[in-house]
Amino acid sequence: MTKVRSIFITDLGSKRAKNQDNGMASPEYGFCVIADGMGGHRGGETASRIAVEKQSEALIRPFPGKLMSERMIEGLRQAHDSIYQMSQENESLRGMGTTSTFLALDDSRNPSEAWITHVGDSRCYLVRPEAIWQLTRDHSMVQEKLRAGLITREQLKTDVMRNVITRSVGFDLQLEPDLYHLEVSANDLFLLCSDGLTGQLEDLEILKVVDEYRPSRDWEGCARRLIALANERGGDDNISVGILDIGD
Repeated sequence: MTKVRSIFITDLGSKRAKNQDNGMASPEYGFCVIADGMGGHRGGETASRIAVEKQSEALIRPFPGKLMSERMIEGLRQAHDSIYQMSQENESLRGMGTTSTFLALDDSRNPSEAWITHVGDSRCYLVRPEAIWQLTRDHSMVQEKLRAGLITREQLKTDVMRNVITRSVGFDLQLEPDLYHLEVSANDLFLLCSDGLTGQLEDLEILKVVDEYRPSRDWEGCARRLIALANERGGDDNISVGILDIGD
């Protein structure tokens, strides 16, 4: 039997008055979710909280006859509809929305597959010893500009539109999630994070810290170290890290 470990930690950062990030990690159910809210202090916090609640409920509650991917999409749809309706009914929440990146294993005791639903620019990485891959594709203006050849990869972090996302949960009437599926192996580790982390650290810097903590599997210490590094670089945004380790 595989021992799945998972943690989620969020931090205000150095320059924000309110934390609009939310998340949850469950080793029992084998999932991790992260959401980065937008739309003012109250709106962003509300949207990200709803996204986490609705999607985690969809994994925890039984849905007989539904595939894992269907349950995840259903939870995301419920979150989207709830956020959109609430923003229409409450003027103080008008325009709120959130990113959402949700990773779930097919079996928390003996996993062989993982599913990811993704909207926005929070990320999910697969990290193996001395190797890291970004599994999700950012829905952001700078990524669109990069793909169009308008900016270089070096200009991504300084472009004036670096914080503008092109898809979100609950902001527009239409929901456009990405769905990813992959096979997993023992010792695979997944790291989810908000752009408060990736805006300050390069992928190889994240890999270096994870590899340092891999022998001890002190993933809380690993997440706190990553957050501390992001704060040392400026901590311009809320910083959230979720880690799910499949184990031996």
